[in-house]
Parts: sequence; C-alpha cells; structure tokens
Amino acid sequence: MVYPIRFVIVLILLVSNPMIITAKEMKYNDNSITVQEIKKKVDFKVVTPNKVPNDWTLEIKTYSWEGKGDFNQIGLHYMNSTDTKLMVAIGQSKEDSSYGVPKSTLTQQVDINGIKGYFSEWGNSGELDHKGEDILGGLLCWKKDGTYIQMESSRISKKQMIDIARLMK
Repeated sequence: MVYPIRFVIVLILLVSNPMIITAKEMKYNDNSITVQEIKKKVDFKVVTPNKVPNDWTLEIKTYSWEGKGDFNQIGLHYMNSTDTKLMVAIGQSKEDSSYGVPKSTLTQQVDINGIKGYFSEWGNSGELDHKGEDILGGLLCWKKDGTYIQMESSRISKKQMIDIARLMK
C-alpha cells in the first residue's frame, strides 16, 4: 500500500494520545477542541458519522504540519464505553492526488453511497491478538467532497465499518 509517510505517522499518533469526548452527549474535556471549532480551522470538509453505538466515546486529534494554527489533518477516535479500547479511528485530510488506492491483494472496492471506497482486510484478520481477542476489520479509505477519509479498526467488522462510512455527513 502506498501512503505518504506523514499520514502513517499521524495514524500512529492518533492511536497513542487520547483526549476523550463523549460521543452521545458531545461533552468535551477541559482543553479539548470541538468539531465546530475544527471546521473553522481546516481547509477541507469535516465529516462525522451521524450514528455510532451510544456507549462509545469520542476523542478528537488535530495535526498541524506547518505550525500555523490551522490543522492539516484530524482524527476521530471512537472508544468503547470504558475508554480502554479503540473501536474505530477515522483520519481526515484535504484530498490530495498522492493518496492513492491501497495496493494489496487483500484490497476490495466497496460502495459508500455511490462513492468508490477501498477496503483492505488486515493480513492477520480472523486470528487472535496478544490479549486473545479476535482481529476484525481492516482499512477503509475513500474521498468525499474534497476530503480524504481513512477509517481503520481491528475491533469491528468490515460490514460495521462500511455502515459507519455510509452514515458520515
């Protein structure tokens, strides 16, 4: 799969530093930025799912490569009810021609409300992780309204990921 190194670094950062926000009530932690504030500081359309399980919480990440105050990339991390497991991560940035179709024998084209999306199952999908939990999901990417969106999960199924993608507005 061909992805810019910056995006891979961002994904690593997205998984490592949470700022928790309740998804159901959209309660934000003390210094946390809101979705509305993010929309004012990016040059791409921010899309969010209009429905996720009620017991998930949301942590929002922002990244600025130029250090000018505006953000180049954001990450929406939906956690389980105890904020101990990442259920799904949704990275977003301005659509760029360098973001291509994942190149893997595991990649399948999928339909997201009439938009071409690409799903790549994890190479170890169906196996157990080091905690004895099933590895599910994979990497789902698509472009919508000038925004590149990359969703990943190892805890929910391909179908659940596509269902969430179809609810993003």
